[in-house]
Amino acid sequence: MTGATLMLTDGAQVVLRRHGNPDGPRVLVSHGTGFAVDGFSRMWRPLCDEFDVITFDLRHHGLNPPCDPMSIDAERQNLDMAEVVAGVAEHFGARSAAGLFHSISALAALRVETLTPGTFSHLVLMEPPAPPPSGHKLCEAFEAGRIALAERSARRQCEFASIEELADKYQSRKAFSCFQEGAARDLADAILRKSPSGFSLRCTPQAESRFYETNHDDGLFDRADCVGCPVLMLAGRNDLAHAGTPAQIAVELAHAGGYDYAELARATHMMPLERPQTVAAITRAFLQAV
Repeated sequence: MTGATLMLTDGAQVVLRRHGNPDGPRVLVSHGTGFAVDGFSRMWRPLCDEFDVITFDLRHHGLNPPCDPMSIDAERQNLDMAEVVAGVAEHFGARSAAGLFHSISALAALRVETLTPGTFSHLVLMEPPAPPPSGHKLCEAFEAGRIALAERSARRQCEFASIEELADKYQSRKAFSCFQEGAARDLADAILRKSPSGFSLRCTPQAESRFYETNHDDGLFDRADCVGCPVLMLAGRNDLAHAGTPAQIAVELAHAGGYDYAELARATHMMPLERPQTVAAITRAFLQAV
């Protein structure tokens, strides 16, 4: 593995790490709000035998130095994504790059691709939480969920006595009941850092809340078909019956953009920790086929 630290235009820093086959097709990988890309290693490591895999965390997440939480908004996330794509080319050599992105990173990637078609060679997107426009059948339910997440994440427990304490909390919650064995420990280890009292969240509750709070409609549904690359949308089947979930949003976006679409059985929004090998296999097949 090799790495580089990218300085973004507002002074925040993003740690880029290169894994796998440097001569293979390039794939950029990132994660959703509150998580860290190393927590999803079961998903992206299977690609390292063939692909030039570049992993990075969102600002104020994972291995990145903390930044001002008030710098977080949707426009800045789009800039971050575009600057990461350019920074990867600068540090590791210019070539086309595909993207494998989960949740809010998937949303930023799709926003950038629809605004600047051809930014990516291919996109595999896991349930980007795109706010539907006013009047859309999912708008009211999505907005209620978004606001609830912003409020709940702001109150999230930040300090833990051990990695196991957080892993046990994941394992005890019904929402995470589909995790593979050991995946909760992987995730907890990736999102915690050592602190004087034990361990603390790398992404603070205030920062996590900002990602939800500032996620407003920017017209993505109306320009969903303005992409310059093949797009595969993935949705977890377990959430498709629940109103306003990112799974339902994924279905609507795929239809609006004319994207390829696949559902994963026995999976929720947390599919990188529930069906990681399946996501890797689907990604490999998609990148090889188109």
